[in-house]
Amino acid sequence: MPYRVIIIDDEKEISNGFAQFFPWKDLGFTVAGQFSGAKSALQFIKRNPVDVVISDVIMPGMTGIDLARELSEIKLTPQPLVILFSAHDEFAYVQDALRYRCTDYILKSAENEELIKIFSRLKERIDAERNAVKESGDDKIIALIKDYIKQNPAGADLETAASLVYLSPAYVSRYFKQKTSLSFSDYLMKIRMELAESRLSDLRSKIYDISSMLGYTNPENFTRSFKKFYGISPREYRFEKLGRNHPGDGDQAP
Repeated sequence: MPYRVIIIDDEKEISNGFAQFFPWKDLGFTVAGQFSGAKSALQFIKRNPVDVVISDVIMPGMTGIDLARELSEIKLTPQPLVILFSAHDEFAYVQDALRYRCTDYILKSAENEELIKIFSRLKERIDAERNAVKESGDDKIIALIKDYIKQNPAGADLETAASLVYLSPAYVSRYFKQKTSLSFSDYLMKIRMELAESRLSDLRSKIYDISSMLGYTNPENFTRSFKKFYGISPREYRFEKLGRNHPGDGDQAP
């Protein structure tokens, strides 16, 4: 089945030309709707499955950026990919597009061959994502998020995790807790503290270095987090478990 595309532009000539003369069928897409405004398009998206949203940036009322933000905050099946296109090569627009996880930012002056390459790559990306969901489903999503946290204990955040599985942060937050019984932040803390425990067993590691490795800019914050999690401070833990402290631990708060 071809992937469903909608086109949003208040300039009807541009919208009609793009819908009618671009080789959508050959690339594996079909145009499911054309809209002159983002509000009406959003209502359509909420009621109908849409795989790709192609929207002009500057429009009266709701802009393409506004629409991208709205779509990033709601859960849809499928979760549509958003491509913004504009006559303006404005860096601020590109920044906003990245903030709301838009797939691409295309200038209206782009040549037809460039557009074909962009949508060919997009087709490959959607194919890969849908196949992954079919093969592993819910378990795949949770596994990806857990792996991301384990690989990035110092800097992991909910927004980035959500972008990896193409879902909204609010939905991922609820979904992760439903499937694991832990919130995203609680699971992140668990991984950090388990890593801290492991590093404390190595007397070559100073508590200051361990706290920095885990993303704490202030060692006292790390000490408080560790004590809240394990009931004792890192220095106390090291002394009780190993019978000794690292020479550099003496300056740390108990």
